[in-house]
Amino acid sequence: MSDSIEITVRPVRRGDAEALCAIYNHAVQHTTATMDVDERTPEAQADWIATHDGNPYAGLVAEVGEAVVGYASLSPINPRPGYRPTVENSLYVHPDWQGRGVGRKLLAALIESAVAGGFRNIVALISADNEASLRVHRAQGFVDAGLLKAVGYKHGRWVDVAYLQLALDAAEEVT
Repeated sequence: MSDSIEITVRPVRRGDAEALCAIYNHAVQHTTATMDVDERTPEAQADWIATHDGNPYAGLVAEVGEAVVGYASLSPINPRPGYRPTVENSLYVHPDWQGRGVGRKLLAALIESAVAGGFRNIVALISADNEASLRVHRAQGFVDAGLLKAVGYKHGRWVDVAYLQLALDAAEEVT
């Protein structure tokens, strides 16, 4: 990463829908970073943004200048109330900006958001072939928590999914 690149992280806004869609849809079409096989519409992305307003689940974007170059979010890992203290994170970086510190900066800010929100754990589900994402998460303190063999199928092949976990110093009880 070049130290001269200034990456700004801020909360997601409704006007980010098209930029986030382009980033996400690239991942849908070309990678196993998501097991989604259908592209997202700007309208669906706007709905997603409305549910990631930080109350309680954060959505963050990374900008270089005025360009959105990546985004990250926290989501419920399971709808059952007993899982409320644990969130799942997602992290997507525009292909032109991968390997330049965007993911690292977004994930660090997302962890801060999870701590501020009183969450106890963050879990990441990452396709086992996504070395860059595994590396970024491990560098931020995530530890391997398991590997599910051949649980996804995309681009004509079976995909293993790694579970990584980060335990946070959060409140004992989350309401």
